[in-house]
Amino acid sequence: MARTGSPVEDSANLRWLFVDLNAFFASVEQQMNPDWRGKPVIVRPAMSEYTGAIAASYESKAWGVHTGMRVSEARKLCPDLIVAEARPDLYVKIHQQIMAEIDRHVPVWKVGSIDECSCELLGPERLEANAVALARRIQAGILQNVGDCLRSSVGLAPSRFLAKTACGMQKPAGLTVLRANELPGPLLDLPLSKYPGIGSRMQVRLQAAGVTDTAGLWNMSAKQARAVWNSIEGERIWRGLHGLDSEPTPEKPPASISHSHVLAQAMRTPDKARAVARRLVVKCGARLRRMGLTGASLTLHLDMGPKATPRSGRRGWETAAMSCPIAPTQDTFALLAALDSLWRKVEPELEAGRLSYVGVGVHGLKSRDDFETDLFAAGPDQDGDAPSLRLSQALDALNRRYGKDTVSIGPKAGLPDYIGAKIAFTRIPEAEDFWE
Repeated sequence: MARTGSPVEDSANLRWLFVDLNAFFASVEQQMNPDWRGKPVIVRPAMSEYTGAIAASYESKAWGVHTGMRVSEARKLCPDLIVAEARPDLYVKIHQQIMAEIDRHVPVWKVGSIDECSCELLGPERLEANAVALARRIQAGILQNVGDCLRSSVGLAPSRFLAKTACGMQKPAGLTVLRANELPGPLLDLPLSKYPGIGSRMQVRLQAAGVTDTAGLWNMSAKQARAVWNSIEGERIWRGLHGLDSEPTPEKPPASISHSHVLAQAMRTPDKARAVARRLVVKCGARLRRMGLTGASLTLHLDMGPKATPRSGRRGWETAAMSCPIAPTQDTFALLAALDSLWRKVEPELEAGRLSYVGVGVHGLKSRDDFETDLFAAGPDQDGDAPSLRLSQALDALNRRYGKDTVSIGPKAGLPDYIGAKIAFTRIPEAEDFWE
């Protein structure tokens, strides 16, 4: 069917299709491990019993296991639980295959996260029968052409907000249609927590304004919603709830980038934690160069586990975070020098066995073209770049051409097999992230 923008609609006014992959990480693990299909599976970010599950299969949810639950607690609820360590590079690869499959049926308008996307319906696609058939083809195509464990839920609605809401109303493998001429009827029994953008804090603010359910939210004015949210986001949600779309929010350039790693028990010594931190800094440097950005400060964050406080004797969580200003740079060696400076300051306080988490971040990001090279910087070459930056760029090129870790900075022996890119709610790693 040709896609056109001609105004072909019916009373349902279905303008958006939203796809959500159900229990995505756990489903990918079941897809790759046939013996795990039909069995309870969770995915954890690191090989530690004290980390939280980042995904749980529907078989594990039947035992009361859920995302965020500590692995040790999940094992108590479900003795036969299968625990997989996260493989972000694999999840990104499968994500790309799924997006390509969806794009075969209808163009992907926006990828919201690694397990969801939205598609704008045009012309005859907006007729309910056609939209439902399209949704079924997408669900079947993912199962047939990508993986038969990769179930998806689809929402059809007049606005992107409602299409995403509809997606969550029937899981797994559901298809929900919210028609314009029936609103707000199908939504009235839906708790406020089920709407995108309404978390626990916003629910408190809504309750303070006398809004405790969907009916109350529906009956607000756009102006009232904006006042409760204290931003235009309230008006956007109000419009979305009423089946109206808002102008897309302009994307802002990132203010910082960061990488972190939960340390396995064997890595919880100062020397090994420092090696992990250096590896994370190398990743930050490679990302800065790929994005064409520089950073003006480096932050080191360490979690040092529970410790009894002197006064109460109760165990609290001890953390350390410190920053170091640097001349704007994207040079890995300059970033490593800043890390070494921070590490020397904190090292006397570190105790073997108590370190549990390492994170590094680069802040004050600007385009590399936004600043002038320091004419008095040590050893600039004729193009204005320090030799160490040229070396960093050469390492990038070698790893792109010959594969991850063809050349690395410092010893890699003893480091975990994977200190790779993480998948965040707002960022899907690129393939290049896994070369670092």
